[in-house]
Amino acid sequence: MNSRIAVAGGGIAGLSAALLLARQGYRVDLVERDGPPPDDLADIQSWERPGAPQVRHPHMFFGLFRQLLRTRLPDVHADLLAHGLEEVDMTAPPGVEAPEDATDMAGFGCRRATVEWALHRAVRRQDGIEVHHGRSVREVVVEDGRVRGLRLDDATLEAVAVVDATGRRSPLAAAFTGEAEESPCGNVYHSRFYRLLDGVPQPPLFLSPIVFAGGAGFGGGLYAHDNRTFAVVFARLPEDEVLGQLRDVDTFEAATRAVPQFEPWLRPGSAEPIGPTLPMAGLTNTWRELTPEAPAGYLPIGDVLCTTDPVLGRGASFALSGAVRLNDLLAEHGADLAAVAADLRAYARDDLRPWYDDAVREDDQRTRSWRATVEGLPEPEAELPLVVLAVLAGMRDQRLWELAQRRANLLTPPDALDVPEVHERVQAVFASGWEPPVLSGGPSYDDLTKALSAPTD
Repeated sequence: MNSRIAVAGGGIAGLSAALLLARQGYRVDLVERDGPPPDDLADIQSWERPGAPQVRHPHMFFGLFRQLLRTRLPDVHADLLAHGLEEVDMTAPPGVEAPEDATDMAGFGCRRATVEWALHRAVRRQDGIEVHHGRSVREVVVEDGRVRGLRLDDATLEAVAVVDATGRRSPLAAAFTGEAEESPCGNVYHSRFYRLLDGVPQPPLFLSPIVFAGGAGFGGGLYAHDNRTFAVVFARLPEDEVLGQLRDVDTFEAATRAVPQFEPWLRPGSAEPIGPTLPMAGLTNTWRELTPEAPAGYLPIGDVLCTTDPVLGRGASFALSGAVRLNDLLAEHGADLAAVAADLRAYARDDLRPWYDDAVREDDQRTRSWRATVEGLPEPEAELPLVVLAVLAGMRDQRLWELAQRRANLLTPPDALDVPEVHERVQAVFASGWEPPVLSGGPSYDDLTKALSAPTD
């Protein structure tokens, strides 16, 4: 099939799908309601993306994303590396030389806008893609059970297929998917971006591009990003109006000063803020099922099908993996769009649904724990998640390290570690008397809330 395809949505899922499909020989119309990024990466902080507010918050790009980007869109990967992206090697524990047969594994922290900037550059260079900025999609045009086009505000684009990459609030999905299954994430988060000043060396990281803090009553982290930028984020319960004060910039800065792990990055003379303090609320885990009755040629990917708690950092990886899987299915089935849709449903059910269920469980456990802390009640009995135990014990066991990192980086299913080998290896490491390094040591909930009301110097 060598026909025209419309891609609705110009985020990671839509941009990646457009590139892959054009390189397969399709003519692509890419429709995006927001404007294009600036030409100069130095101006990226000022890029307005009202249609994608998550772009303004910190991001972690796991091994799955990096692997797919490096193998399927290598020019975009190379462009990011040439423009300030620094990867974090996770092949072996810190300070340990990786064995020759170790699986190559890396991830990276990066501003979401920087990744999309590089994808846009590739789109502009790619023949066969026409981009329609500042246009909103309205509905899929269907005749005789098949897609015939995509209706915009003021025109209709003819197309044999519509790739819906418009996100969780898709204006197209309701007609072709079952009722959305939703579960509240149980958190609101507040973040701010900074840049290390010239001449200031980047403080060391440990295990990942994230410096963690918190865990009892709140969450927090510092995400190292591209070009010496980084972001601080605090997460809280939606009903916690004490930490709701974090929306105020002075209160947010007081909170950052209460976290010892952040001090090397934010001590006076080290960094400057490059953006306001921004909230993110109304977060839900969302699951949609593409119905068998959907017209041939309606092809949803990314957050349209599955949204998980942004704090878990999985959305970008699943956006790219959805674009890759769709491209491969079209290469396999060609004009048989019904077969493409059937396999896309199977991919969502088999590959994405387990991660949705995992996110719901994680959010429920964390919410119950945080509420107990905030209300002054005893903490619910809970053990560290197996993936955390495996990563820590993996610092003493290379085989365990690789298994744990593959799961943590979304390269294996969420239950991949729940096997006898992993349990036995974890038990053996901790039974040896070895103790892992302290990963947090941050303020308690009471310490943090007191710091918010402390007078400034």
